[in-house]
Amino acid sequence: MGRRKRGRDFRMSVVGRNVGVIALGMSCQNSVQIRDNGELLGRLTGDPTLKESHLPFDSVLLRPDSVAKMLRDDAFYPPQSSDIEVVDKYGGAYWAPYNAYFRHEYHLKRSRPIEYWVRGRVNVKRAHKALTGKFAHLVEKFKKLRQLERLVFVYTNMQNDLHQYLDEVGIDYRFDMQSVEWMCDECDKYFGRRCEYIFASYPERIDGHSRREGLSVHMFTPDDSPWGGDHRQWKEMFERYFERAPALAANS
Repeated sequence: MGRRKRGRDFRMSVVGRNVGVIALGMSCQNSVQIRDNGELLGRLTGDPTLKESHLPFDSVLLRPDSVAKMLRDDAFYPPQSSDIEVVDKYGGAYWAPYNAYFRHEYHLKRSRPIEYWVRGRVNVKRAHKALTGKFAHLVEKFKKLRQLERLVFVYTNMQNDLHQYLDEVGIDYRFDMQSVEWMCDECDKYFGRRCEYIFASYPERIDGHSRREGLSVHMFTPDDSPWGGDHRQWKEMFERYFERAPALAANS
């Protein structure tokens, strides 16, 4: 996938002329692993044009029911600055109606440190303008995914520091399989067709089982990475999945 440029977001899905492998959440590990396996995914899917593409769910902390509600309501970011709770102790912005944590936004204390030092807090209007401008662009890119022949969405809850975000804003990383299926159903409705879904978790972080068509479930062995995940297990998962779902066969 090439060397990252300075200042470039490292959390990416991958999109080509025919195929998209797209992160749906619940955290950054998902999009980082998709990006790191981009060349492999190009070979496995039969689309060598796959390249990094930043999309709305790459870096927002979201439970599957939150993703489902966003897709159902066609609402991906808070329309008003008053809708946001600034998590100033840690940085980031919390959107309560959708239980969404924009952990990597509202960081003007870094981009404008003098202003932050003088004011002693984030300039909420400026931060909200930056967030909405960025996500309006990402949502337009997300909608254009309808043009692709094959859409494979990936959702996981294995990031090892997710307990930190439970402490910060109360978003629990443990949930049941029914909420994952609801997320898949709403995503199918949003794109107007059957899509493919890969869900990976630790056994202790998910309740229930699924036989939903189009949803492939994988259980990982816990690793000791701070948050990035086990590259070997991710690579093996992608290889297993696409061996069973041959290149560009999803909608043929």
